[in-house]
Amino acid sequence: MGDRLNQRHSLISMSKPPRRVHAAPSPHDQEADAPAGGVREDGMSALETAQYIAEFTAELSYLARQTRLDLLAYILDMARLEAARVVQAGKRKQ
Repeated sequence: MGDRLNQRHSLISMSKPPRRVHAAPSPHDQEADAPAGGVREDGMSALETAQYIAEFTAELSYLARQTRLDLLAYILDMARLEAARVVQAGKRKQ
């Protein structure tokens, strides 16, 4: 059993590059860091970011449901719905 675990760990560590973990910024940090026009350093606006999140969480939720990770799928669906709400509210303002 230990051999299988070590083999699996080595396969996982070889297949994925190391990730840096960053603390999630609070909403207060985001408001302070956001430029007046609502466009981030990378050129994405808040609406574009929300649209991307809505699309990506839909895909992740689908994957979670396919593997019977129902609670995770539900949480991802909630994130998708919130992102879609932000997109719709932003489109109404334009």
